[in-house]
Amino acid sequence: MPLGSSVRGLLGRYEPAAIRLYRGRFIDLDALAATIASVAPDSMRVLEIGCGDGAMMESLQRQLPATSMLGIDPGVPTPGRMFDGDRTRVTFEESLTSDLIARGEPPFDLVLLVDVLHHVADVDRQTVLDDATTLTAPGGTLIVKEWEAGKGLGNRLAFVADRYVSGDVTVRFMRRDEMQALVDNAVPGWQRTCEARIPPRRANLLLSYRRSVD
Repeated sequence: MPLGSSVRGLLGRYEPAAIRLYRGRFIDLDALAATIASVAPDSMRVLEIGCGDGAMMESLQRQLPATSMLGIDPGVPTPGRMFDGDRTRVTFEESLTSDLIARGEPPFDLVLLVDVLHHVADVDRQTVLDDATTLTAPGGTLIVKEWEAGKGLGNRLAFVADRYVSGDVTVRFMRRDEMQALVDNAVPGWQRTCEARIPPRRANLLLSYRRSVD
């Protein structure tokens, strides 16, 4: 059993506060949500691929309250289990991107991949991005946020958190050039609209791309 599951069981009702405190050492989700909203303020339908416990969607909903959101994550037993926002506009599913495509899900104005790719095996990363582009509507925006590989204590702590706390053996961070090349390969002809660093760690790298209307 991953260390994270054991710790969550011990925390009981204190789990949400403990997770927010722990996560906040690595990423300010409110700052991330504000950046996303500034890049794609008119998004009415949002898809988050790899939504986890729903914390990102909760922060984003405060920025885009009129938006309809879908969070998918086949890697957790109850996607969105800690979401504490307005659930009338939010749906969570244990679905794959391929499931959405197969059922003919209409494309989204905004598609998010937040700290997902480093959990995906190298051979599958391009497929995940290709599916994400398929699910992005003409004129829509794809945003990829990743922890950039580097040296120092912060990078080692991030690896330990993702590798040992989550129990994910596939974790591998990318350097900026590798990440940009991977995304660029999936979005030929798309306009890069933003590159940002999200506090409190410079390693939090965000890239956004807008699909042409044609």
